[in-house]
Amino acid sequence: MTLVAAWVRQHKMGEELYVASDSRLNGGRTWDIGTKVLDLGRGDAVIAFAGNTANAYPLMLQLQTAVKMHPKIRSRAYDITHLKGHVLRIFNAMWKSISDLPRGQKVPDPAESKFILAGYSWQYSTFKIWTVYFDNPTNEFKFREASTHRKKAGGNKYFAFIGDDENLANERACEILRVRGRVRAIGMEMEPFEVLLEFIRDPQKPYIGGCPQIYKIYTHLNTLPYNIYWPDRASRTLAFGGRTLLPYERNEFLAMDPETFEVEKPEWPDAQQEA
Repeated sequence: MTLVAAWVRQHKMGEELYVASDSRLNGGRTWDIGTKVLDLGRGDAVIAFAGNTANAYPLMLQLQTAVKMHPKIRSRAYDITHLKGHVLRIFNAMWKSISDLPRGQKVPDPAESKFILAGYSWQYSTFKIWTVYFDNPTNEFKFREASTHRKKAGGNKYFAFIGDDENLANERACEILRVRGRVRAIGMEMEPFEVLLEFIRDPQKPYIGGCPQIYKIYTHLNTLPYNIYWPDRASRTLAFGGRTLLPYERNEFLAMDPETFEVEKPEWPDAQQEA
């Protein structure tokens, strides 16, 4: 299945928003190529999913198309706080359009999908993280804002996990903060990403796996994805969006070392390996 993390990182130059996930698709087989974080094409927002791929992918892809086709939404004339309402209307309209249900069944089975919508609000000058979840009793999608984790993380950390073991992931992130004496510190560093990596590498969690994929959103309304050295920097193997790149593939993005979180220009394979 999936684990997705979204958090605001406190940086010496200010704040940044990160959204990261694993890349594993299950369902009778394991396929570590699933794109789970999508850039919505506005520069200020991404959406990520966890759960039933058959339901999540159509919803996410149609949302991406809806953003691209609407001039005011695409250009950010409508703030992300307005985009949030558009997301719910699109998702719920699509869900209500499901037809040809089994005889005697009036509504589809629960969606079993969650989403994180995250980005920067120019209207409120702050980062926003929402979980979009399916409410079984009303048969519709709803949203809730991410917590600042007042009881366990000082009330000054803004982050959320969705997916398998999301509660365990929250507990683990808070544990790391306690051990490092950072409960009272303002903002997160890379703790949620550390938890994601830990769960990906845990053989007791076969439903979470594959190369992590990660996006960063800046306050200046730009969105940047990273290549990832996977399984480590020494391998010199690069992955992007959950897929290991072919030896001759290149892109314009920087590469992250998953051990140190250092970011630099990619060290591409030797030219003779190119096709």
